[in-house]
Amino acid sequence: MLTIDRLRMQLPPSFRDRAGEIARLVGEELATTVSVEGDLHLDRLAVPSVEVSPQATDREVARAVAQSIHTGIRNETR
Repeated sequence: MLTIDRLRMQLPPSFRDRAGEIARLVGEELATTVSVEGDLHLDRLAVPSVEVSPQATDREVARAVAQSIHTGIRNETR
């Protein structure tokens, strides 16, 4: 199981009112894409910025963020 104690996202002004929903959807996306075997504890995971269209839906933004997090976790466990 993956547990994230704190998720810090920096969003452009046009996305800030949507931050809560995007964060919730990131959790949903991670629940379906990240599988962690055994115990893994990371104090911090910094991932690169993601680029999405200004017209991107909350789900599309969340999917891009979740993919970046997933890649970061995979890189840490190699």
